[in-house]
Amino acid sequence: MDTGQSTAQLPARVAWDEAGTVIVPNVLGNTRFEDIVAEAHERVELVTPHIHEHTAAHRDGSFASPVHCGFIPPGRTLEGLAFDKELLAALREATGIPRLIPRGGAVVLYEEGDFQGIHTDSVKSTVTVSIALTETLAPMGWAPHLRNAFGDQLGQVVADHGMFPDGDGFTTLEHPFADGSVRAFAGYHVPHWRAPAKKRAMLATMSFMDL
Repeated sequence: MDTGQSTAQLPARVAWDEAGTVIVPNVLGNTRFEDIVAEAHERVELVTPHIHEHTAAHRDGSFASPVHCGFIPPGRTLEGLAFDKELLAALREATGIPRLIPRGGAVVLYEEGDFQGIHTDSVKSTVTVSIALTETLAPMGWAPHLRNAFGDQLGQVVADHGMFPDGDGFTTLEHPFADGSVRAFAGYHVPHWRAPAKKRAMLATMSFMDL
């Protein structure tokens, strides 16, 4: 039902359930952001390839299509942010989900041509938080009209529209860069994807689960 209100005017949980995403401002100081960026670059040699060519529905309800990128394990700075009490409090307030708990984070490395096909995150990612660590990170594909679509439904989306769908209902989300904010989104519930990278890019990602 259209209430005539913008999501910014709605109670946090109602707005979250409607939009599936929110920008949480003023949770990163310049020093912390710069430290996370520096740490990611220092640890790039620890990258583990994340590559698979199949489309699959997982037992936890999440969905995957082909992916080709790399994961860098979190260093002390990113791990500290993932379990930061002030960030957690801000996320709980912004999403209206009072029982969120942190599950950790990682850095995703996209070399030129790397991608993630349409997918949903693990059930442990009620809220996924993302921060662009490079200006070269392109917007993420986003399908809010497919919220809570799983398994065969998303398999049919791939069959009909491909791994990087376009057209009615499919849109994009930008990731904040160096402005003190983070992007939170419903990673488990809303399908998303990343088209092939045109340049090397890095993204910090953290997962938070609703108990």
